[in-house]
Amino acid sequence: MVSSVPPQLDVTFPDVDSAGRVAGTDTPAHAGAAAPAGPLSEVRAGERVIVVEVGLDAELAGWLGAMGLGPGQTLTSIRRAAFGGPLHVRTGSGGELAINASLARSILVAPLPSQRRVG
Repeated sequence: MVSSVPPQLDVTFPDVDSAGRVAGTDTPAHAGAAAPAGPLSEVRAGERVIVVEVGLDAELAGWLGAMGLGPGQTLTSIRRAAFGGPLHVRTGSGGELAINASLARSILVAPLPSQRRVG
């Protein structure tokens, strides 16, 4: 298993109490907190994510990394095929790939922080 967390990605999460609030506050856990990482297979069309971990053997993980699907690399989900078919993604370098649904479940991603426009 290849695992790497890029330094610009904060994957620490607040302690959450049983009511779903940040421990010791009245703030809902989802308010202002980074969204948790999840499998690429759950990403909706149009979402941009960063690869956190590839849970596959080293040879396959290395091949995916060379294709633009390694830890620290960004992806944009373009579309999802019906009935659990492949996920069409664009890599940060512009390559486009169709990823089998079971393979996509082995790739852990996190949402990119929203980018605000200044001006």
